[in-house]
Amino acid sequence: MLRNDLTPHQYRVRFLDGDIERTHYTDDRGYYERLIAQHGHLSDLRITPLVLTAEQQQRLGSLPTGLTPHDASVYVQYGTAESEESAHYDAALIVDYHRDRAEPAVKAQRKDAEAKGVTIHGIRYAGDPSNRQALSEALDSAADSGATTFPGWKDSDGRYRTDHPVSDVRDALRKIGQRRSALIALEAQHVADVADGAADIQALDWATEYD
Repeated sequence: MLRNDLTPHQYRVRFLDGDIERTHYTDDRGYYERLIAQHGHLSDLRITPLVLTAEQQQRLGSLPTGLTPHDASVYVQYGTAESEESAHYDAALIVDYHRDRAEPAVKAQRKDAEAKGVTIHGIRYAGDPSNRQALSEALDSAADSGATTFPGWKDSDGRYRTDHPVSDVRDALRKIGQRRSALIALEAQHVADVADGAADIQALDWATEYD
């Protein structure tokens, strides 16, 4: 957030690295525009002016002496230095910093788990946003025509089905929604557990009752 001279950068930069959202601060927006253009796994670039809240402005105006640029940036954002050895470390306030650092990677894991979807009568229905939309549109079409089966159906593993029951698709979409809600609840718990050191981010359990 802050330059080496402890003044704020001009821009906040956000982009997706695969499924993980990255946040950086810079004065050189062109660097990130070129970076995203050159690397296919980077996408969804958003560059906005960095605007501090009134509270952050107040902290910036009264920065304690002796902070490194990194600890000063954390202090302006959260009201605490990151280093536990610092006189300006606050164990209660640092939790928000740790949560913000853990959340993008945990969220990406939740999205991966969500995409696996559910299995109904041996057929898998993916739970990613595009497939949820496709299922919803298929059900709308069936409702409009009064159909009880789909003459042709391609499942989420690429297999073709004939006379596929509309009721199975409706059941799948309902369970995908229930499973997604359960996964979002798990995400919140995992973020909290990773932030306070109670869980290893590489060993999170995403099992739900809808698997």
